[in-house]
Amino acid sequence: MDRFPLIKVRKGKIMKDDKIIKKDVVGYIENLAKEYGGVYAIDLDGYRKNSANLGLYKKVARHLWIDAYPRYAEDVMDLTIIGTDRITIWNMDESMLKEVKEMIEKDVYLSGKDVSKVARLAKKYGFKGIVLHEGQDIKEDIETWKIYLNEYVVKRIR
Repeated sequence: MDRFPLIKVRKGKIMKDDKIIKKDVVGYIENLAKEYGGVYAIDLDGYRKNSANLGLYKKVARHLWIDAYPRYAEDVMDLTIIGTDRITIWNMDESMLKEVKEMIEKDVYLSGKDVSKVARLAKKYGFKGIVLHEGQDIKEDIETWKIYLNEYVVKRIR
């Protein structure tokens, strides 16, 4: 699949298309995953407070590609233990990236402000690819996905 719907997660609640989904969150995610093959989850609590919504993810992790801004290798391990197969890591120190690669055999994607550096590190450590935001571009030969926040979607562009 070259496109996944995007949800935002905050305090255990999810948002899709700027609306809070109030009923049967697990069923909602499972239905999206069934239709699209997966769901990209941006965890706002992970970004802001290093407090990923692991309770929710335990129920649906196999359907999610989680972008929770893990800061340490242990944070990535927590996401792996709950069962997710894809994780996006932002701006993690290179020494920890090496540790992540040695510990985890899941699909890990890197992201950050300096996309050339991100691509170089992803190749150096053998990660699956990179994730960009709408305003970012790169010409590197590496699997590349782009987040389109206004469309609530992540698309493979390379």
